[in-house]
Amino acid sequence: FIIKYFTMKRFNTLIICLLFYVSAIAQDATAINKGVRSTIEELKDFIALPNDALNPDDMDQNLDWLNNKFKERGFKTQLISTSGIPLFFAQLTSKKNDVPTLLIYMHFDGQSVDPSKWNQKDPYKVVLKEKNGNQWKELDWNMLSKDINPEWRLYGRSTSDDKGPIVMLLNAIDMIKADGKKIPFHLKVILDGEEEKSSKPLPQAVKDNRELLEADILMINDGPVHPSNKPTLVYGCRGITSMSVTTFGPLSPQHSGHFGNYAPNPGFRLFHLLGSMKDENGKVLVNGYYDGIELDEMTQEVLRSVPDDIASLHDRLAIHTPETVGAFYQESLQYPSLNIRGIESGWVGEKARTIVPEKATAEIDLRLVVETDGDRLKSLVKDHIQSKGYFIVDRLPSIEERMTYPLIAMVKEGSVTDAFRTDLNNSYGQWMEKVLQKTFNEKVVKIRTMGGTVPIAPFINTLNIPAIILPVVNPDNNQHSPNENLRLGQINYGLQVFYSLLSTKMN
Repeated sequence: FIIKYFTMKRFNTLIICLLFYVSAIAQDATAINKGVRSTIEELKDFIALPNDALNPDDMDQNLDWLNNKFKERGFKTQLISTSGIPLFFAQLTSKKNDVPTLLIYMHFDGQSVDPSKWNQKDPYKVVLKEKNGNQWKELDWNMLSKDINPEWRLYGRSTSDDKGPIVMLLNAIDMIKADGKKIPFHLKVILDGEEEKSSKPLPQAVKDNRELLEADILMINDGPVHPSNKPTLVYGCRGITSMSVTTFGPLSPQHSGHFGNYAPNPGFRLFHLLGSMKDENGKVLVNGYYDGIELDEMTQEVLRSVPDDIASLHDRLAIHTPETVGAFYQESLQYPSLNIRGIESGWVGEKARTIVPEKATAEIDLRLVVETDGDRLKSLVKDHIQSKGYFIVDRLPSIEERMTYPLIAMVKEGSVTDAFRTDLNNSYGQWMEKVLQKTFNEKVVKIRTMGGTVPIAPFINTLNIPAIILPVVNPDNNQHSPNENLRLGQINYGLQVFYSLLSTKMN
């Protein structure tokens, strides 16, 4: 009887505990679903404001929206004047003075859109879709009143890059307050309106507002999580600069019958010049291009720990063999790249003409790593061009120059956005890793350097603080392209990321 009594008592206790546990899970699920729905509605409203980075007139409405939404959450807000679009700044100060300061960077501008390339009438009007076979079918918004399918997606410009994360942050703060929790540090947020066009005013703006922006750690919420969909931390990203190289043939296009074999063809000249810059395996042959880069055993271990699915990557790219600058994908990102992003000469397609073109132009971008300086690499490329016998000008050559020099190249240089990289053993990075691992019960993917560029170097150089990228959107979001989208499951993920980090004490 006694054994039976205690067994039954333990059983009842267990049942009560399980009921409390199930109830807690249900409450959490209810709160998350409420947060997802709230985020969707607020994001629809935000996306409806065009934000073309090339159209400054778009930005005033976006700044007004941000000002109102952050003030609703108790932030103090202000606009930081720059030589271009103002930066939006907001801060939420803790009552405790001896707490760390977290600075968050995101951007509210977006890439330009060509509505004819989108599978919806207006890229600034969000639509809800689900996958039906190989097609994405539009759904009625009333579907959200039922259970939310995490595989449904929101389609619209900047849903992922980068308005979605901004709205996730705001709604996570709502959830923290609803639960009666406090944010255990000073929180600062700076939002950029020119990220999609290199953020040229940013370095000077950071210098001019150094005291206002002072912080212990910079967190960037931009870009996608790793394709494995595991929690992801990125400790660095490549920088970028660009060059335009033009070679010349006859002064004006000439009949290829009359002048083929006689008038030099600028296309072939350009192709020979470009071909001399790389070998067949993709390695840059410009002297000194990879100087200063060393990958020790510990770094190699970190790079190999990233769970890249190379077979799937090759299937997606439809390539048989990759270039071999690095022995594997992550290693390739540790070196500067030299990429031809576009070539133009004469006419093609239905407009093709039987002519010898007058010029040929290649647009080149150079992705940078911490060990490389953009201006130095551009100088090395120009030295290489000169070594091939070219006279270099920075504008159209004069008639006298054309008659004096057999080979002329017009080279124009773009601005430089520096790379950055934070030590993988940084204490704040370890704090983020622990929070993510505890929240999702999964090993965090740690990426030393990602391929894309975020203009963060001015913060690191001026404020002397570490920076870590914490992406929250889906890897296949089509950022910068038609049909940009945000998976609803990523909204759930982003809310949990921000909720956990903003309610957990830093180290």
